[in-house]
Amino acid sequence: MKNNKISALLIGFTIAANAQAPKQASTFTQKSNEAVYSKLNFDDTADFTDAKRGFIATLPDGKILSKAGNVAVNLTDFDFIKGKAPATVNPALWRQAQLNNINGLFKITNGVYQVRSFDAANISFIETKNGYVVIDALTIEEASAKAYEFVKKYVADKPILAVIVTHSHGDHYGGLQGLVSAEDIKSGKVKFITPKGFYEEAVSENVLLGNVMRRRAGYQFGLSLERSATGQVDVGLGKPFLGGGSSSLLQPNFEIEKTGQTINIDGLDLVFQLTPNSEAPAELTVFAPAQKVFFSAEIASHTYHNVLTPRGAKTRDAKAWAGYLDEAIDLFGDKTEFVVPSHTWPVYGHDKGITFLEKQRDLYKYVHDQTVHLANKGLNKEEIAEEIKLPAELGKEWYNRDFYGTVKHNAKATYQFYLGWWDGNPAEYDKLPQVEAAKKYVEWFGGEETALKKANESYQKGEYRWVAEVLKHVIFANPDNTAAKNLQADAFEQIAYQSESGIWRDLYLSGAKELREGTIVPKNPVNRAAGFLSTLTPEAIFDYLSVTVDGNKAAGKEVKLRFIFPELNKNILVYLKNGVLHQSQTHPNDKAEFTLTIPKAKFVELLTKPETARDILTSEGVSFVGDPFRFKELASVFEPANPYWNIVTP
Repeated sequence: MKNNKISALLIGFTIAANAQAPKQASTFTQKSNEAVYSKLNFDDTADFTDAKRGFIATLPDGKILSKAGNVAVNLTDFDFIKGKAPATVNPALWRQAQLNNINGLFKITNGVYQVRSFDAANISFIETKNGYVVIDALTIEEASAKAYEFVKKYVADKPILAVIVTHSHGDHYGGLQGLVSAEDIKSGKVKFITPKGFYEEAVSENVLLGNVMRRRAGYQFGLSLERSATGQVDVGLGKPFLGGGSSSLLQPNFEIEKTGQTINIDGLDLVFQLTPNSEAPAELTVFAPAQKVFFSAEIASHTYHNVLTPRGAKTRDAKAWAGYLDEAIDLFGDKTEFVVPSHTWPVYGHDKGITFLEKQRDLYKYVHDQTVHLANKGLNKEEIAEEIKLPAELGKEWYNRDFYGTVKHNAKATYQFYLGWWDGNPAEYDKLPQVEAAKKYVEWFGGEETALKKANESYQKGEYRWVAEVLKHVIFANPDNTAAKNLQADAFEQIAYQSESGIWRDLYLSGAKELREGTIVPKNPVNRAAGFLSTLTPEAIFDYLSVTVDGNKAAGKEVKLRFIFPELNKNILVYLKNGVLHQSQTHPNDKAEFTLTIPKAKFVELLTKPETARDILTSEGVSFVGDPFRFKELASVFEPANPYWNIVTP
């Protein structure tokens, strides 16, 4: 079994020769972006006041290094975001990028502190008599460790007593071991508190589907893009500092099981609200009564969020999302003075906070209700996305703008949530695969040359969405057509420059870059794969291995193995049958062809360093009975996925 997945994470940039440089804004894009100034109130500077409020300190040089010595975070990358927006950036997104540039340690109220923009998310600290309770642990350990270092330096040098992770997304738990050790969590010395189902959902999203999501996340977060006025400026929720660092997933030792559940940590009362299937399948919010702070996680932020994230995830329940915001107002509203999201900046003041929560609630419910309303009139998801426009009382609020999620995207997501991918037209039900269809489209166009000529004419008219759509057929029919790829890249670029959403901008610019340069591998990717395998349960590891099985290779094979992890007191029967890998702990006496007794750490080493298998199998604490070639037979059906598969070409 070759460790293709992990070794691929270490490859450097792949740059094709003769790549085209980014273009400037066309006259159509310039006019579109200039018009934004007359549609929104850019004289409103209240957000800037709130984002700067309580500032204590920030990184002197703007840099956080990874354990390997690479620059994992560089705040100075975005120093160019000043003054009026350039023509290549939507002015509303430019404003949001300026706000998310405000970084460092901030005091929110007595005993409550937050570090912002050391990572994509925020990390909050509540001081108690003898320590800190932390809310959200960031993406990488280096960033969370630096945040804690600031708190110890500028507030008080106290230990961390508990870490609350609000939901099952990696930018909120990956940096946990930069704050506390795995041993302290395992022993219970430090409480690691999550919503019920957190671990299972984190495994599902980041391990079982981790490969495809990481590739798509590279587009969503623009990981290959330069930070510039023609490149990445912001993702709407914050800065995507994912240039390296250490990240892992640990099991919680305390789960919140119901709304209203209250716990006390060192004299600090905390009340929890479960919000499953809102922004994440497992999510919670936290209210600190004595501090009058409502930590809204990601169900309320200074942007419209995603009902379905472009990187791919389970579609979220927009109706339930709005309901949770309504419930939070009922539960905590009369006692709340501060609303503190897990991204962007806090909202200060009772009245302002309640209005913020109410209008965020109504944003999700309006798009939900109107999507269902229009679907019942027979419109499909594309038609609905073009039809829905927010009423002024919602759309004028800066925090309801499309900086991250968008009305168009979320209308389509809501349609999918209820009705699936099909719109009811039989012509859409069993379409040809895209490469086969592309060849037929190009033939009907009159050949590549004619199609390209017409696409050029449409580009000159500013019809960028149409150019992007039609040229996909040319490129998928002939991926060597450089002129088609360059023109589609130009169209992608202009769409990006006009986009209010940071992630729309990133995904279009990422597509343009790969059309011009070929598939791009990050220089210093976050090595999640190795970290996750080392902290996963054996059951989760076998779940992961089951989705690496190549069905064609597995056909006709039957293998029955047993794995015993003595330090965990786990005895797991693993068997391949009918092309499917199963695991069971309910048949401890069933005969196996090969039984391996091995500590979990060495089992992970066996998976990640198969070339050392002989040494591992003969090392202390490892024993086996039966035919080891049966293990090799099982390993032969595993096919680790290519993490850098093609997106904009076939």
